[in-house]
Amino acid sequence: MIERRVFNLTNESLDSLKQKFYQDPWFFSVLIFGILSTSIGLAVYAYLGTFSIYISDDYCNSSFFLSGDLLTQMVDRYTRSSNRMSNILFIGISELFGPRNIAVLPAAMLVLFVAGLYKLLFEIQQTMSLGWDRALIFFMAESLAFFSILQAPSLYETLYWRASMATHFAPLVFLPFLGAFILRQIRLTEKNNPTVWMQITCLVGFFIVGWFSEPPAAMMITVFALAIFMIWWLGKGEHRYFAFAILGWSLVGISLALIVMAVAPVMSTSLVKPPPPFPELISRIIRTPFEFIIDTLRTLPVPTIVSIFVPTTLIYCRYSLSGLDVLKKTSTQLGIIMVAVILISYLLIAASFAPSAYGQSYPAERARFAGRLIMTGSLMLEGAILGILAAGWRKLLKPAYLRVLAIFLFAMLVLYPLRSAWFTYNSLVPEYRQRATAWHQRDAEIRSLKSQGQQDLVVKWLHSFGGLKELDDRPTFRINRCASIYYGVNSIRTVPMGK
Repeated sequence: MIERRVFNLTNESLDSLKQKFYQDPWFFSVLIFGILSTSIGLAVYAYLGTFSIYISDDYCNSSFFLSGDLLTQMVDRYTRSSNRMSNILFIGISELFGPRNIAVLPAAMLVLFVAGLYKLLFEIQQTMSLGWDRALIFFMAESLAFFSILQAPSLYETLYWRASMATHFAPLVFLPFLGAFILRQIRLTEKNNPTVWMQITCLVGFFIVGWFSEPPAAMMITVFALAIFMIWWLGKGEHRYFAFAILGWSLVGISLALIVMAVAPVMSTSLVKPPPPFPELISRIIRTPFEFIIDTLRTLPVPTIVSIFVPTTLIYCRYSLSGLDVLKKTSTQLGIIMVAVILISYLLIAASFAPSAYGQSYPAERARFAGRLIMTGSLMLEGAILGILAAGWRKLLKPAYLRVLAIFLFAMLVLYPLRSAWFTYNSLVPEYRQRATAWHQRDAEIRSLKSQGQQDLVVKWLHSFGGLKELDDRPTFRINRCASIYYGVNSIRTVPMGK
C-alpha cells in the first residue's frame, strides 16, 4: 500500500495536479523533471545491485540456516559468535526467495528506503502543517536517499554486500516507517493513554529494529531522549502524556535491544583491546564526528553543496508566491532552529559512532552510513530553512526576478543526479558485471561438479572484491567451510586457473 501511494504521487487527483501545473507551470515542470532525474540516479544504483553476488560472510550467513534447528542455532550464535540477531533473521527471510535474492535485494531495499522517507516526511508535514504537496515531499525523500547513497563511505558494503547491508543499512530503511507510525498516532489519536497493542507495537518494533546493530540503536536512543525532553519542555495539554507514553515505550524497546547486544557473551572476547578509560571514551565520541564532517567537506564538496541548495531553491520557489512574510522575530527563531539542527545532528552522529569509540576504533566505513544519513538530512534541512528565509525577505529582494533565477538554478541542480548516474554507470557497471560473470561461471562449475558426485572440489580462484575476503586454497578456512555447507559438499578450495 505504501509503495502504491508513493509512486502514484499518492492520492492527489489528476485535476489537482493540472491545477498546480497551470498555476505555476515552470516550477511544477522543473519539480517533475527533478523527480524523474533523481529516480534515474537511484535506478542506476538499483541496477548495480543486479550484479551482487555471494561473498565472504554471505556464505556463512546462508549456511547458518542449513545447519540444524533454528532456535538452537540462534542461541549458539548469540553465545558464541554474534550479539546481533535481527540481521541474520532478515537474511533468512531473503533466502526464502532463492539464490537470486541477493541480486534483487538492493533494488527492493532502495524502494523501501524512499518509501519510508516519504512516509516520514509526509507525517512531519502533516504534523507541522507545512503546506507541502505530495510531489514535493516525494522529491525530498528521493533526494535524501540519493545524496545519502551517493556519499556513502563504502557503497559496496552499504548496499551490495548483503552481510553488511543487513546489519547497517536495513535498520535505517525500517526506522522511518516506525517513526511515521509514531507521529501519525500522536497526531491523530485524541486519547490520553495509548492502547495496549500500540504500546506493544512500539516496544517490539523498535526492539527488533534495534537488534540489527549498535550504531542505529544508539542513535535512536538519543533521538527519543531528545524528543521526550522537548515535549516536556514545550508540550502543552493532557495529550502530551500520550506522546510521552508512545515515545517512552519506543525508548524502552530500542534500549533493551542495545542492552541485549552489550551483555552478549561474545562481547567479552570480541574486543581486541579493553574499553578505553571514560575520559578518553568521551574524547573519542566528541572527536570522531568532527573528523567525519571535515572529511566529508574536504572529499565531497560538490555533492555536499548541491544537497544544500536543492532544497533551498525548491522551498524558495514553493513559498515565493505565497505572500509569506518572515518577521524579524520569526527570522530569529529560524536562526535558532538552524543552530539547533547543527548541534543535534552532531550529537546524533556522535551517538551512532559511540559503539565504535567504545571498541577503540574509528567507525568502519559500513558503520558510518547512519552518520552519513544524519549529516545529509541536516544539510538539506538547513537548505530548506534558508529557502524559507529567502522567500520571506520580500522587502529586501525583488521576488519576480529572483524567482526566475531560483527556478533556473533549481533546474540546473536537478541535473546533478543525471550526471552522477552517467558517471556511476560507466565507471562501476563494467567492473561489477565482469565480477558477477566470473562468479556465476564458478557457481555453475561447482554445482556441475556436485551433480557428478564430487564432494571435495577444486575450483577457480577469484580476486577479492571491495576489500572483502574470498574463497582461498585452504579447505579449512572459515569462508571455505561456510561455502561447502552452502553448496552441500565436503570441502572447497580454489586455485588460480586460466581464463
